[in-house]
Amino acid sequence: MNIMSMISSARNRSVGETPTQERGAIIAPIILSERSSIGFAVLRIFVGYLWFQQLFWKLPPDFKGLYPFIIRETQFAFIPGYSFILQHTFLAGCTSTSSTAGCTLFVPLAAGVWLAELVVSICLLFGVFTRLGAILSTILALQLYVGLSTSEWYWTYGTIVLLGFALTLVPAGRRLGVDQWLAPRLQAAAEHNRIVHWLSWLV
Repeated sequence: MNIMSMISSARNRSVGETPTQERGAIIAPIILSERSSIGFAVLRIFVGYLWFQQLFWKLPPDFKGLYPFIIRETQFAFIPGYSFILQHTFLAGCTSTSSTAGCTLFVPLAAGVWLAELVVSICLLFGVFTRLGAILSTILALQLYVGLSTSEWYWTYGTIVLLGFALTLVPAGRRLGVDQWLAPRLQAAAEHNRIVHWLSWLV
């Protein structure tokens, strides 16, 4: 009985230890090397430049370069109801598919899109509040994916979504960016201020 009890006890200990070891392996933090951090910083700058390029074909004050793309999104969006939303926001009052004449909301909403892309460009190019830029990048790219992926190469828009999502998860602005200087200062002040605590997550 003593031998059987010892064997049973040993089995119980080994079974009990395994999940702990596995849990330790699962939650072990992954630390990026300096080379990897620089790589993500270069990727961040590249994505920021892509968004920067997109500012010039839909410039203010009329943003009319954006208009044909909104029209296309109403024709090819694959989520039910998305075309309806565009028609009653961006295209409210519009009387032509080739001109913004009569549109009541197009210019202010297009200005919002343009400013959002400008913010993304600044955040990613200069690495300042990088996660904010990455979140906006992901949202804007998802909108493009929903509206245009069925009319063009869908993997292009899918790749832009994934790049924005990846930069949301990694503090890519802490190398070759302003966040490298900003992060420790915000983290030091975050202990005493809840707003600063949330801001510190965005760098």
